[in-house]
Amino acid sequence: MTMRRAWSAAQIPARLRPGGFVLLAVALVMTAIGARAQSDWVIPKEAATLANPLTVNADLLARGARIFQSRCRKCHGPEGKGNGSDSDPKHPAADLTLPEVGMYPDGVLFYRVWNGRRPMPAFKTELEKNDVWTVVAFVRSLSEGK
Repeated sequence: MTMRRAWSAAQIPARLRPGGFVLLAVALVMTAIGARAQSDWVIPKEAATLANPLTVNADLLARGARIFQSRCRKCHGPEGKGNGSDSDPKHPAADLTLPEVGMYPDGVLFYRVWNGRRPMPAFKTELEKNDVWTVVAFVRSLSEGK
């Protein structure tokens, strides 16, 4: 006959306790969802090293806001929250005000705008590179709460 050992709560790692297990499971699912969302974009490593070559100032941000309103608003919404009238419910536009957006390197934001990905169009045929960098500065200001 095998005797079962009784474990005290202090001896069981927190992640294996009933409440801890739930938290661990939720954390793993959220990590997987976040990783999947990021993995949908195939971005060259060198894009992450690109820095915005423009000097960010009030005039540049105002110009970025104008470009955003004319080119991006219909999907991303007037405040960049992803709630524009043309946002695809199956593939909604990104909420550009989220802090995570501010953590992307400038080059990653540039790459996404320049190259697009369905349903987002590639703007390399519609905007000059400096215009895209201007939008990148404006988008960064949305996620920073400026």
